[in-house]
This record gives sequence, C-alpha cells and structure tokens, in this order.
Amino acid sequence: VAAVERDFSTERERYIRDIEEKNSSVARDVSALHNAMENDRVSRQERETSVAKRLADVEYRTEGKLEQERVSRETKLTELRETVMECKRLREKGDEKFQTFILDEVATLKNNLVLEAQQREQCDDDIVQALNHYTRALQDALRMVNSTS
Repeated sequence: VAAVERDFSTERERYIRDIEEKNSSVARDVSALHNAMENDRVSRQERETSVAKRLADVEYRTEGKLEQERVSRETKLTELRETVMECKRLREKGDEKFQTFILDEVATLKNNLVLEAQQREQCDDDIVQALNHYTRALQDALRMVNSTS
C-alpha cells in the first residue's frame, strides 16, 4: 500500500508538474498571442495614420491645384471677355467710320446732283435764250426779206 501511495504521490506530482508546465506553456502562448495582437494593432494604427496622412496630403494638393485651375480659368475668361469687348468696340468704331464715310459720300453726291441740275437749268436757259435770239434774228431777216419784196 505504501508503494501504491508513493507511486500515486509520484504520479500526482508528475501530473501536477505536467499541468503546471502545460499551464505555463499555454500562458506563454496566450501572452505571445496577446503581444502579437497588440503589435498588429499598433502596426495597423500606424499604417492607418500613414494612409490618412497621405490622403490628407493628396486632398490638400488636389484642392490647391483645383483652386489654381479655377483662378487660371477665371483669368482666361476675363481676358477673353476683354478681347471680345475690344473687338466689338473696334468693329463698332469701324462701322461708325464706314457709316460716316458713306454719309459724306451721299452728301457729296447730292451736292453734285444739285450743282448738275443747276448747270443743266443754266444750259437750258442759255439754249432758250439762243433759240429766242435765233428766232428774233430769223424773224427780223424774214421781215427784211418781205419788206424788200
């Protein structure tokens, strides 16, 4: 019975040692797993922070470029508007000069027509006077011819 008790006691101690070793091994594994998970969490947070920083950087640069493009487009639009207004002003000035030129030419033509009409009237008056003079001379000649006959 003493041998059985000794064997039992030895087995019990060995069993307790095995359990303690396994418990210790499991505790180390759990601790290692916990450390690995913590390291993974920290690494993931660092990566997320890095990605968020890069994303914010890209957003900032994109906003800057968009603002720069907007300003550039507004400047170009303003320049185009000014160019269009200048072209319109020059065209209107050219139209005005052309209209003035045409009105001057029409006025000159009207004046020339009036002068031409006056000259024709004078010529007509001169012809009528010449015909009257010729008729009187002819009548005088006929009277002389008739009086001598």
